[in-house]
Amino acid sequence: MALDKIFIILGALLSILGTYVFAIYGIAGTVGSGIGFFLNTIGGGLADPTLFAGASAYASGLGIEVWVYYIFVIIFLIFLAAGILQLIGLKSRIAGLIFSLFPLGVGIMLILVFYTDALGLKSLFFTIFFAGEQYGNFFPILVNLGDIDLGVYLILGGGALGVISTFLERD
Repeated sequence: MALDKIFIILGALLSILGTYVFAIYGIAGTVGSGIGFFLNTIGGGLADPTLFAGASAYASGLGIEVWVYYIFVIIFLIFLAAGILQLIGLKSRIAGLIFSLFPLGVGIMLILVFYTDALGLKSLFFTIFFAGEQYGNFFPILVNLGDIDLGVYLILGGGALGVISTFLERD
């Protein structure tokens, strides 16, 4: 198997693990993960009302326009599927690049949220979006590495490996 295919498969696996299996952050009994975002989007999560139904309330609370709020929700919905969609990169370089940029971008945004004040009040956005429960005090797996957890680094690594794989020579 060629190195580019190995990189895209590893990138997709790391993105999936970072999004769904490992937590992104843990604050006061609440963890942030892709599962939390999914539940907050469709209902049943900690966000009440759901992220779509309460768009105007969340947007005004964060001091942004509703359309900007919806753009963030759509970006994060694509991010949820990006780990699986990265595997399309086995056949198409451009699809691999596009769906590798989502985990890379979200990983960079999460690092900016927790380590800088660059986003200001909008950093609250990420904690609300991804907030969820830890099921059985175990899942998603919480591994603290500073202010953020292992999930962010796995997401970032998965996106980086996916991007690198698109620039490697194909067999």
